[in-house]
Amino acid sequence: MQFNEAVALVVRHLRREHNISQEKLAELINSHQVYICEIEQGKKLPSLNVLNNIAQAFHIPLSELVHQIEEKLQ
Repeated sequence: MQFNEAVALVVRHLRREHNISQEKLAELINSHQVYICEIEQGKKLPSLNVLNNIAQAFHIPLSELVHQIEEKLQ
């Protein structure tokens, strides 16, 4: 599995687990729904800053988000 695919799976899973729409997540991280969609499709790889904003939106530490991504890579 490639890194962008792992990010896509984790972000999509967290968003669904928290029952948040792509639009709402985009609003929470001051972005656009299309960008969230592209992340979840593995088309865009978010910067570390965006990953941090996503982690904050889900009320988890960035390290936890990275850990979940690493687990998908194994």
